[in-house]
Amino acid sequence: MSRGARVVALLLFGAAPLAAQHGGIGPVLGLADYREVSASLRYRGIGPGVSGSFVFHRLSVDGVALWLQMTPQAGGQATQGFRAVQLDGWARFRALDYLTFEVGFTRRTPDSAFAAQSVGAVRIGARTQYALGHGAAMSLRGDYLAGARFSGGGSAPLALEVGLGLDLVFSRHVRAALDYSFQRLDRKTNPGGGPQANAPVEQALGHVGFTVGL
Repeated sequence: MSRGARVVALLLFGAAPLAAQHGGIGPVLGLADYREVSASLRYRGIGPGVSGSFVFHRLSVDGVALWLQMTPQAGGQATQGFRAVQLDGWARFRALDYLTFEVGFTRRTPDSAFAAQSVGAVRIGARTQYALGHGAAMSLRGDYLAGARFSGGGSAPLALEVGLGLDLVFSRHVRAALDYSFQRLDRKTNPGGGPQANAPVEQALGHVGFTVGL
């Protein structure tokens, strides 16, 4: 089992003793659009993954691991593709039927340090959810990405993520989900000790999949 899979497994199954009757795990397919604006690096990628969630009353834990194959896109300066592991996790508290507060993490690790930045940050934010009908719900979330770290150095005082989700319940044990998120990290570097340079990093990420109750 890869390191990424072990991290997500620990995140998800660590909550299992409390909430196994409300949990599920299943496959997902991810699509990504990644760019480093200042360097004009643009990639798109696709890859499989696994997701899971556990709920105990007002508390929940969710996690997704994706293994993405990224390829350079026309119009950019990138010439080398790479593989990336994308890990995302959330711990949530449902304060109201329509409002949930969340903390978590995001981490993206390419297999080539020269192709793209490794990025890691802590999520702090909230999510609002709306019932669309029997067995269907839509959610909208926003997070501040605190303490962002990059393999190439620098910091991101302003780093935000917005996301949109759709959940479909087919039965007590089978659910499907569609999720889209966009990250913008206003990375700033200080090469050679000179003036700060802007080196923003952006990623749009979508994944669709289903979970089977445990």
